[in-house]
Amino acid sequence: MKKIYIGAIISIALGMSSCDDFLNKTPLDELTESTAFNTYNNFKTYSWKLYEYFDGFPTDGGYTPANISSEFNSDNMINAQSGGESSYAYQLKSVPSTSSSWNFSYIRNVNLMLQNIDKSSMDDKSKEHWRSVGYFFRALRYFDMMVAYGDVPWIDKVLSDTDTEILMGKRTPRDEVARNILKELQYAELNIKPDGDGANTINTDVVRALISRFGLYEGTWRRYHGLDDAETYLRASADASEKLIADNPTLMSNYDDVFNSEELVGKPGIILAKQYATSLVTHSITRVIRSSAWYCDLTKDAIDSYLCIDGLPVRKSAVYEGDKDVYAQFRNRDRRLYYTVVPPYKVKLTGPVATSFEWEYTDNPKDREYIDFMETISEKTGKRLPVSNYVGYNVSAMPHFRNYPNGQGFLVSQLGFYFWKYYNRQVDNMNLRTSTIDYPIFRMGEILVNYAEAKYELGEFDQSVANISINKLRVRANLPNMIVDDITDNFDPDRDPTVPAVLWEIRRERRVELMGDGFRFRDLKRWKKGEYLNKQALGMWVKNSDYNNKLKIHGGGSEGFIEFFAEPKGWLDYYYLEPLPTQELALNPNLVQNPGWEKNGQ
Repeated sequence: MKKIYIGAIISIALGMSSCDDFLNKTPLDELTESTAFNTYNNFKTYSWKLYEYFDGFPTDGGYTPANISSEFNSDNMINAQSGGESSYAYQLKSVPSTSSSWNFSYIRNVNLMLQNIDKSSMDDKSKEHWRSVGYFFRALRYFDMMVAYGDVPWIDKVLSDTDTEILMGKRTPRDEVARNILKELQYAELNIKPDGDGANTINTDVVRALISRFGLYEGTWRRYHGLDDAETYLRASADASEKLIADNPTLMSNYDDVFNSEELVGKPGIILAKQYATSLVTHSITRVIRSSAWYCDLTKDAIDSYLCIDGLPVRKSAVYEGDKDVYAQFRNRDRRLYYTVVPPYKVKLTGPVATSFEWEYTDNPKDREYIDFMETISEKTGKRLPVSNYVGYNVSAMPHFRNYPNGQGFLVSQLGFYFWKYYNRQVDNMNLRTSTIDYPIFRMGEILVNYAEAKYELGEFDQSVANISINKLRVRANLPNMIVDDITDNFDPDRDPTVPAVLWEIRRERRVELMGDGFRFRDLKRWKKGEYLNKQALGMWVKNSDYNNKLKIHGGGSEGFIEFFAEPKGWLDYYYLEPLPTQELALNPNLVQNPGWEKNGQ
């Protein structure tokens, strides 16, 4: 309540600032700011609302987290419902009139805190700490804006109506924005309290995690989009990542627990998490993912990116059994696959249709293979098969298609590869907005793949780097170590030939470790690989007669890989940056639209 109270006081006071000062006292807005921003605890209280910027699971009953929505625009996933085509792959993207991405209200909130630090009663160390916290949050927002638009106005103070030169100014060049972001993050790294303001607050590790993420993005963007000074940002990413690796040497032993734990704070490898608690903040992800309202399907291309247990890609592995039988397709694979996509199975339901958890095995041993397997690799309350909906009815088979038998049902998909990374059986019979599973914001899984990629781009990737980065993840995935010398040009016949073989494998590890976490679309942008969206999104191989011929087979015919959407029209080169909203262009004639969008993308 204190946070809301202070916010309300500031709003009311600012609204009254034009009134007559009947006693010649300090104006109300200045008085309120000096009161609200005086002590250490004042700043701490104000800062809580800045944390709301971090995405997590929807708390309002919404169905799809922002990270997954981003994946729908990549080659990892489709939004498996009518009208769910990627606006980029299908050239549906147009210039909006307004956009929440072009919004400076959060920047203003941070600047309001920053401009009051020196006027406070805090000691110098405390001032340095809160300046660091403010710099972190300002960098966080500007990073997202720069990813979207490239050049963006850099505003480092609270603006008034008289600041017309800034309000009606041009965009700040990307070079300057990027330098400012890095400068402020590096200041924060040196001056923030190492432990922050208690568990799960912005501290040295969190700042370094953002440097790791930002530096890799900006460094590779510059390298692959023909800009100068890539090494500055890659070095910053590598250095910050290396410090984090030294200070956080262990990971949670089970990959699934990273995404399905009631409490992540304090767990190995978790740098910052969004916490949920009964009667405080809850979400609905664990219920919705077990309903008919979940439309998240992985593509075959994503499935094929998972290595086999001999450490080889599917085209080269001796233990890969092919993709014409879904049981064989899932056999002998990277363990992360099973935690991300529901493995195939079939059971006989024996109890009441509506609410039963009662079932029996079929007579076919293959039908229970992954039921038994998931018992061996998941915790007792984790991912168990068969899957159940939120009221108890067990889905008798996976794959379970929305178009067969009747277009309805629970846990249904279009491509057959049902995304269940956040599915868990810790709570059954769930209502909306009752889940308290925590969400990882920064974790060492990301830092390790950031480090590997940054070191490669710096020309410094070798076996020793692989051992402290990728190979730590492979232990958890039940895979053999990456042996750098073994990765020759023919290691993966499906490799993009424009990408060096070792870098291809580093990018593969990143794709798999972060599958569904919201990184892939940004990765394709910074690598300048938008053309990866030009291929058709395919699902598993089926005989259509087994599904009453209700599925759509790629290329026609009676059997083959499933498709849902038509062939994509293809990526357009100007999609790498987003269009500025038309309303902003009309308000400020000094703003210039990003290239390619001048005629609404036509």
